Amino acid sequence: MTPVLTLFTIAIISTLFFGSVPAEFQQPMQIAAIALPSLQLILQMLNLGRRNTESTVSEDPAQRQPEQPAAAIVATTSDETDAAVVQFLARLQEKGRLVDFIMDDIAAYDNESVGAAARIVHQGCHEVLHDCFTIEAIHEGEEMEPVSLADTYDSTAYRLIGKVPDSAPFNGLVLHRGWKTTQVKLPQLASAADNPALRTVIAPAEVEIS
Repeated sequence: MTPVLTLFTIAIISTLFFGSVPAEFQQPMQIAAIALPSLQLILQMLNLGRRNTESTVSEDPAQRQPEQPAAAIVATTSDETDAAVVQFLARLQEKGRLVDFIMDDIAAYDNESVGAAARIVHQGCHEVLHDCFTIEAIHEGEEMEPVSLADTYDSTAYRLIGKVPDSAPFNGLVLHRGWKTTQVKLPQLASAADNPALRTVIAPAEVEIS
C-alpha cells in the first residue's frame, strides 16, 4: 500500500507545484497532499512497532530469523496496520466525502458545483486531521520569502528543486512551508482479526428501505 500512496502523493504535489490547478481544486488537493503522507506515516509507525515486538521475542542470535528487506516488510503488513489505514481513510470519507470527490469524474460538473463540493471536502477533512494529528508548518517563515540552507539542512524536511548547486549554501525562495505532525491520536479500533471488513471497507453501501 505504501508505494501506491507515495506515487499518488507525488502526483498531487507535482500538480500543485508545476501544473495549472484551478482555484476550485487547490484546497482539496492540498488536503489530499496532507492526508496521504499521514496515511503512509501511520503505516510506517505501526509496522515499526510490529518489528520491535518481534525483535524482543528471542535474544538468542542462533534463533533469530534473517531480517526482511524493506520491500518485503511493506508487502506483508499486519491486519491491524491495514485496518488502521483503511479506517482513517474511512473517516476522511465519512466527514469530508474525500473518496467520493476523488473517485468521481468531475469533468461533467460546472465550476460552481465543483467549488461547492470542494468546500465540503475541505471542512470535513479539516476536522478529521485536527482530531487525529497535531499539524505544524516545517518552515516557520512565510511563503515566497528568501531562505538559505546550510549543508547540514534536514533533507527529509526540505526538498530542493530547480537549479540546485553541488554544495551549500542553498539559496532560494520558499514555495511551500511544508507540514509535519508532532502528535498522532488515532482512534482505537476493534481487532481486525475479529472483523476482517475493517481491512477493506472504506464506506458501506447505503440502501434505503421503503
